[in-house]
Formats: sequence, structure tokens, C-alpha cells
Amino acid sequence: WGWYRDAMFKVTVAGDDTDDDRVFALKPMNCPGHVQIFKHGLKSYRELPVKLAEFGNVHRYEPSGALHGLMRVRGFTQDDAHIFCTEEQLAAECLRINDLILSTYADFGFDEVSVKLSTRPDKRVGTDEAWDHAEAIMSNV
Repeated sequence: WGWYRDAMFKVTVAGDDTDDDRVFALKPMNCPGHVQIFKHGLKSYRELPVKLAEFGNVHRYEPSGALHGLMRVRGFTQDDAHIFCTEEQLAAECLRINDLILSTYADFGFDEVSVKLSTRPDKRVGTDEAWDHAEAIMSNV
């Protein structure tokens, strides 16, 4: 919330004498929702990996000067997925998702695919050590 609140469509509903004001916002990304779903209820490591995918509508309050055709818009449908796994499962899950993506591309006739690794963003969760570990695994997959 702290990092993204300025880029969100928000509405404040005034409270009455017994309630404080409440802030509501349109979803700017799917990640927090997937984390909430994963955190619901007790989980055992035996249940991992947990894989969530969604075609979700997201809305971002982009400054008007930043809007550019279809490359930068305020509302769009985002295909997004998250895999919650143990550190020991990370390399195998990266291989599985890469194989799935390449297989899907091949089904549509895309046989020559270039893969690039995006590394940690400025706004992120997790420690630098965790990012170092994950990036090392992903760069070797």
C-alpha cells in the first residue's frame, strides 16, 4: 500500500461519529490478492508448491503525460501467475514454467524464442539475500 498508493484509483468514504474514514481502491495488480489467498488457512510444506493464475482487471492512476497508446494505459486485463514454493523447489518450478511457456509458444508456431531475465525492481518485498539466491537460481535455469 505504501509503495503503490499514489498510483491507485482511491475513494475515501467519510465515517460518522463512531467510524473513521475508510479508503477504498481499485486493484492495481494481482500480487497482493494472490498472497492473501495463499495466506488463508494453515499450510504445510507438503502442500507446496501452490500455483495461482488469473486474468484480472487492474487499474492504475497513471499521470496523463505517461499514457502512450496501448503501452501505458490506466486499465487493462493482466495475465498473471504466482508460484509459492520452498527454496528447494525453486529451480524445478522455474524449469517447469519455462517448459510450459516454450511449449505453448511452439503450439502457436513460435519456435525461436529469446528469453531474458528481469532482476529485482526498486520497489520489492524480500531481503537482498533472498533476491540474490532467487536470481542466481533463475539465471542458471
